[in-house]
Amino acid sequence: MRRHNRVAGAVSVAFVLMLVTGCGTANQATRPAPPATGHRQASASASAPAIVSTPPSLPAFETAGASFIDPNVGWVLGRTGCADCAGLLMTRDGGNHWTRLPSPPAPIGYDTQSPRAVTDVAFADARDGFLYGPAMFTTLDGGRSWARDPLPPVQSFAMGAGFAYAVTQPNIDASYSLWRTAIGSGRWTRLQLPAAAGAPVTWNGSDVLAVYAEGATVVLLRRGFTGPMTEPGLQGQLWLGSDGMNWQSRTVPCTVPAGGGAAVLSIARAHPDAWLLDCYNNEQSSQQQNTQHHLFGTTDGGLTWIRLPDPAIHDAPVLLADNGSGHAFLAEVGAVDEMRATFDGGMHWQTILVSGGDFYGWADLTFLNADTGFVVGATHYSPEHLYRTDNGGRTWRILRV
Repeated sequence: MRRHNRVAGAVSVAFVLMLVTGCGTANQATRPAPPATGHRQASASASAPAIVSTPPSLPAFETAGASFIDPNVGWVLGRTGCADCAGLLMTRDGGNHWTRLPSPPAPIGYDTQSPRAVTDVAFADARDGFLYGPAMFTTLDGGRSWARDPLPPVQSFAMGAGFAYAVTQPNIDASYSLWRTAIGSGRWTRLQLPAAAGAPVTWNGSDVLAVYAEGATVVLLRRGFTGPMTEPGLQGQLWLGSDGMNWQSRTVPCTVPAGGGAAVLSIARAHPDAWLLDCYNNEQSSQQQNTQHHLFGTTDGGLTWIRLPDPAIHDAPVLLADNGSGHAFLAEVGAVDEMRATFDGGMHWQTILVSGGDFYGWADLTFLNADTGFVVGATHYSPEHLYRTDNGGRTWRILRV
């Protein structure tokens, strides 16, 4: 449930592929007003990028999520002081210095079953932000105070074109719902979902509904079965909508039986019709050292797909991002949590980051422009780090929080 400003002349990964091949609302939830006082472009190079490894010391502030609204202004949510104590920091100089904000009125959700827990942060601008997963809190004053929003547990979250979207599910046997709020309004509206998208899970909790947004383009991905498949119908499903409405079904290109199910999707920054989709087959020898990833790209919003070289042969996919300039990134977890990168439109992939985690996760892989991006890894049970790139993802440095 981790998470796009158009630049003239930007070339997305999917567009590079094209060159290679030649080619209604119901139910409203309103949160209470907050109290008055506090309580995710360089030229191509043949040289391999440097791999950044995790330093051995555990930081005092353990970053769980990060959100930047421009290269200078950002926030980090983290664990501080105890196993589930949440802290919130803000920077105005790109992460060189941090200011502590009042502690959020919610615990960090890794070691607690509290329904008020949160695991991530997202800001739309200098005032309006969200803490979520599974609870939802909203701020209208830059994180100095927070109000609980009356939504069911949040499974996925995205922002685009002045709106925020949340996929919720009360429990694993219940149906999914999609909610939308205008940034700064404080009121959530339940949107109509395609019938198949809202249906509850059907096999071992594998088919989670995820929402992605780039501008007014909103994509729903019903993830497919990521174990070995022996019959059709388990690839997953895709829908395209505008502002979260008027859904159109799109074909999932994952193949049966060897291709695996749809696992993660990205929409290219500033190119809402350019998507990447990783199909994952969890056939492994041990510790996910040998698995199958089949990557596909589209330049027409999912109407047609192009098969790309496989980005990896091991580990499980967590996040996928495209900076809109031919650079894409796949964050994975396994015996070694790492991030893979391509700088030539998906033709070749290489390891670019090793977080030091072991199945510990990644969060908030986001690019603000073609050059500047951020990612958090690992997210828990390991020295957590916030990484920043200013050269399109070729090299990453740790921001000391």
